[in-house]
Amino acid sequence: MDHQANAHGEQHDVHLPDPSIWPLVVGVAALFLGGALIYWSRVDDQTFAGPLLGAAIVSTLIAVFGWAYEDGQMRKKAAEGAHGQPKPTRYTQVVTFALAEGKLDQARKSGIIHDLESSDNQLRDLDGFQDLRIIVSPAATGPSQVLVETTWSDREGLATYEETRQTMLDIIAKHTDEVVPGTVQVFDMEVIRDTKDVTFRFGTGAAFTVIAGLMLGGFMIGAGLNLFASESTGTGGGTPQPTVPANPFRVVATDNRFDKKEIVAGPNAEITITLVNNGRAKHNIHFTTTKGGPTLAPGAEGEIIDGGGTETKVTFTTPGVGEYYFLCDLHPDQMNGIFRVVEGGPVGTGEAPAGAGAGTTPTTGG
Repeated sequence: MDHQANAHGEQHDVHLPDPSIWPLVVGVAALFLGGALIYWSRVDDQTFAGPLLGAAIVSTLIAVFGWAYEDGQMRKKAAEGAHGQPKPTRYTQVVTFALAEGKLDQARKSGIIHDLESSDNQLRDLDGFQDLRIIVSPAATGPSQVLVETTWSDREGLATYEETRQTMLDIIAKHTDEVVPGTVQVFDMEVIRDTKDVTFRFGTGAAFTVIAGLMLGGFMIGAGLNLFASESTGTGGGTPQPTVPANPFRVVATDNRFDKKEIVAGPNAEITITLVNNGRAKHNIHFTTTKGGPTLAPGAEGEIIDGGGTETKVTFTTPGVGEYYFLCDLHPDQMNGIFRVVEGGPVGTGEAPAGAGAGTTPTTGG
């Protein structure tokens, strides 16, 4: 086997920039922003709108600063190349050999090429290791030529590898049945010109890690904003008192929510619930004993009505004091609430008595 060494002068080339991850992050931020806008404009349940907006903001800010920093580094690198700044010398070891005729498939699946590819994981923890390349020139007839190249940041790293680790030559020596005798050659060389950037690069795993981190951080910020907004709705000092609607028995349905999460009525009395469907989908209102339980009383299951402002009335006699349940049978997970029966609660149709002032509301008891 021939083992040769070549030395060359210092290099002064300008490195070309690698593809950047930041346009991808900006694209992800745009997706988050679009999702947040869709939730705000089209979906009544805005639980995810805040987290999506937070993710979009965080992703955008990090992408802007990261992109600006990367651009500065590229400009600095270009300036160094323009002024002839010397770059650190890199070294490469090239091993070439010929595969015997008809052995290429075996070498790729379980033979010498497979073992050479597997050695990449063992090399990555060595100081100075930068890259491993395996190039094959298949031949229809006769031997196929193989070139194996390892790149190192300094000569010490290459020397340590040759002294302490299983080298390419050791792997080749295990597959004498696949290698044509006398074709193995080894060259230790300095790199003269290389436009490949070997400083800091994003791998696929790192890219997904960055995006996942941005998503998690944005969702946490958005969730915190939602929580802060919900906690700040009350007035300082005391427990916020619920606002009694002008007609506690008038329920407005949209797609897909009720305008009330709680309905209060008096016990053992006839009441009439008016449902107004202002959505586009069909809805109804159905009172039950519990979630998933039977109908609360005869007449407590309203008919399904079309959207567009249609109305229906549900009249039934309330049971004794307690907490019960109401829902839309077509959208039970999104449209539901508590039906509370209390002493002194409103009865009848829920409308204000004749002659009452504009601000008068039925008593809800308590």
